[in-house]
Amino acid sequence: LSERLGGLEDIPPGITAVITSVSIDLLSHIAIRARNQGVLLAAITDEAIWKELIEMDGTAVKLDVVGEELVMEKSDLSGPPSVGSGGSAALKERLQLVKSANSQDWIVGPPGYATGIVGGKSSSLATLGSKVDALGISDLRVPASFALPFGSFERALHSDSKKTEEFRIAFEAVSKASSDRDGRRDALTALREVVEGMEMPSDLRSHLEATIAKLLPGGSLTVDELYDAIKRVWASKWTERAYLSRETCGVPDADLHMAALLMELVPAQLAFVLHSANPLNGDKSEVFGEVCVGLGEALVGNEPGSALCFTAKKDGSGPMDLRSLPSKPIGHYAPKGTATIIARSDSNGEDLEGFAGAGLYDSVTAHPTQETIINYATEWLVWDRTRREALIKRLVALAAAVEKEAGSPQDIEGAVLEDGTMVLLQSRAQV
Repeated sequence: LSERLGGLEDIPPGITAVITSVSIDLLSHIAIRARNQGVLLAAITDEAIWKELIEMDGTAVKLDVVGEELVMEKSDLSGPPSVGSGGSAALKERLQLVKSANSQDWIVGPPGYATGIVGGKSSSLATLGSKVDALGISDLRVPASFALPFGSFERALHSDSKKTEEFRIAFEAVSKASSDRDGRRDALTALREVVEGMEMPSDLRSHLEATIAKLLPGGSLTVDELYDAIKRVWASKWTERAYLSRETCGVPDADLHMAALLMELVPAQLAFVLHSANPLNGDKSEVFGEVCVGLGEALVGNEPGSALCFTAKKDGSGPMDLRSLPSKPIGHYAPKGTATIIARSDSNGEDLEGFAGAGLYDSVTAHPTQETIINYATEWLVWDRTRREALIKRLVALAAAVEKEAGSPQDIEGAVLEDGTMVLLQSRAQV
């Protein structure tokens, strides 16, 4: 039971259900991870029912899901409660990581996004870019991108013998403190500080300068600002949550390789996540979608409030089901007046068949995003029904088209710009 739930938690081994008193965005990272791991994640927002559940502490309780309702009752089972096989441990047998191909390139473009060179995010983006016209959706684009491939972190580290030794010592400290929670946390923090303090290899600078010039022609972003963002992506391999997740899944540290996908941070007015098959009932004829105002951070991070949530038939038959209107109080936006780049984590431990790894590693903007209190009194997504329904129809058509091209249900992320252009940012197999 949890009275708070964000988007960064990992579900411990042996947990079969997480019940919370706060609302859940059903396409947020935490919700996707729960489904991925076979764990029931449910919200009880009625204060009286939540209080009743809290008062059952220490009592055997039976939970049933009937439709979309959670039904609970005291259980007549005797003896201690059973420990389930949910959580990350359930993934151990089916988590297969691709080996690094040891690319010697500092930067690769979409034609070079191959298995063993980059992870699923980059590969998906290249595929989407090559098929965007075939999708048949008007005013749709896929952003340009480049990536630092697997092995680029190790090359950068080993270019500085002093940092290499500091990293070795810090990594050994993490291993020695594995059974000491506080000691491990401090050791992981020290290890990330080593990574974030790495100097830029001299032969990398010109490659990053060229990348900035192609992604942000005439922009003010500096190479050092971009490299700082890249280092924070590399360092996210050793956050406590990522480290513990690998331990639980039986993934050796050396087997996890981190590429960094570089792309322009699009100035999103709206962000969306679509599942081309309804994850609640398994209906493959129905799209399930969520939309938030601003960048997608508020949605995938399960920040307070609700997203606009809907279901609709792919073939357009039947009415749309508007499940909730948006109410998240804070919107995240690209910095005003200056274009910037986002460095996205792209490891070989994300976007795998049967394992999304959603939000496990960090994506970092070279310039900080801006937060704004949303005024829903003037937000058309709430008040303009005609415009809202037109948007939902476009999103449903997009989900159906992407699924048809991929050949299986898809988990799709994207953005809507001020002029109505949709930007397709990611698509992966729905889990």
